[in-house]
Amino acid sequence: MVKFEKVKSNLTMLKSIRLTLEAFMRIPYDIEGFPLGKGPMVMLVLFLISCLFIFAPAKEKGENLEFWIFANTHYEEYQARVPIFEVLHPEINIQLINYGGTMHDKLLTALLSDFGAPDVVEVEITSIGRFLKGDIDEVGFVDLRPRLESEGWMDKLVVSRFTPWSYRGKIFGIPHDLHPVVLLYRDDLFKAAGVEMTDIETWDDFIAAGKKATRDLDSDGKIDQYAIVLDNKTESDYFNLLLQRGGGFFDAEGNVVIDSDIAIETLAFFTSLFNEHKIATPVYGTWHGDPSNFAAMQDGKILSILAPDWYVGILKSQVPQMTGKWKAIGMPAWEVGDRRTTTRGGTMIGITKQCKNPDLAWELLKFAYFDKAGLINRYETTRIIPPLKAAWDAPIYKEPDAYLGGQPLGELFIELAPDLPPRYQNPYWSEAADLLNDAIFNAVTEKQTPRQALTELAERVRSIIAKDQERWGKM
Repeated sequence: MVKFEKVKSNLTMLKSIRLTLEAFMRIPYDIEGFPLGKGPMVMLVLFLISCLFIFAPAKEKGENLEFWIFANTHYEEYQARVPIFEVLHPEINIQLINYGGTMHDKLLTALLSDFGAPDVVEVEITSIGRFLKGDIDEVGFVDLRPRLESEGWMDKLVVSRFTPWSYRGKIFGIPHDLHPVVLLYRDDLFKAAGVEMTDIETWDDFIAAGKKATRDLDSDGKIDQYAIVLDNKTESDYFNLLLQRGGGFFDAEGNVVIDSDIAIETLAFFTSLFNEHKIATPVYGTWHGDPSNFAAMQDGKILSILAPDWYVGILKSQVPQMTGKWKAIGMPAWEVGDRRTTTRGGTMIGITKQCKNPDLAWELLKFAYFDKAGLINRYETTRIIPPLKAAWDAPIYKEPDAYLGGQPLGELFIELAPDLPPRYQNPYWSEAADLLNDAIFNAVTEKQTPRQALTELAERVRSIIAKDQERWGKM
């Protein structure tokens, strides 16, 4: 904003100078009769002309690319790495802007008005659906599939990770991450309850172990430690389990499938951990990153949590005093030999259709997301696993992690990464997620059965979509 105001002020001054010069030139004057003589008169004219150059904004050399982001950790990374890119590509100047939580609203406004959008932008996984409404050809992002396929990138990345950023055959973004989920657990407290967590293979195994570990330690009739903490107010943990089973809210064609048998059975299982088996406690505070949740962990009330790679990074920074107390295994499978992970969260990078030089923007995308040295540094600071398979052979992923008692956590993440489930996208995810939160809470608190909650939810979302299609046509 400061830069814009300065340019605006300079342009106003230039206009004033131009008008002054034009008025000056229209005045019939006698140079010889100028009071101070010919020399001062010429100097005055030259001075006025030179003002045009003095106050004109300096033009930067090369092509400018504006890059918007919303995450502070990403901003810190790119602040350090953008200068490297500019050295490698001296013809490009990167304007990095962190709008934080307001970025997605600003971006939507810019794309809808067809004015003011950046060249390159990162978008969070729960927000991307907002940008896909309307005719597919009117989406404000460039389809990256032709570039990815022609340069062979599809074979070099975890392909399932493109599904959140794809719609109707087009790929609008490159994945920043994989976010595989593991079961993070307190090895010391499970062992104290007579449980060896490395023997756990299925969710049935976990329930049996959880009943041993969920205990009233002081005999006051109240549970002091729970086998697992789960969010019963939002879709986060339920959706973890649903994706693990191969389900979702939408299928590959964008159809609502949240009332499928798999979805209903998964919600019934989720509620049983609270109500039937009584081994789960609701998340403390508003989410798993709430300070009260961290306090409960330190007090030994929580023995395990479903943790994506980024959450491990949060734990390290927020509760460093728990170093050495956690370990990790793959999520328990639904059946022996089934998938032992899921995915949670995510970010993409894309090129907007307002970008005037998509070829240069593409070079920036590849540097930000495919540069091996940068990806290694990203894992070192955030524990985020990249989708680029060629980066996985770096020694850092095999290094012992002190926070997990010396366990090489990166190795476990990479072992699970190829088995990540797809997460299909739909323009109505934001509306669907809000309603799903209510359905989960109603089922867990037994206000509705899982079937009732999800059937009603599916009908409401289908109705919302149908009304929009009736008004605007099929999208």
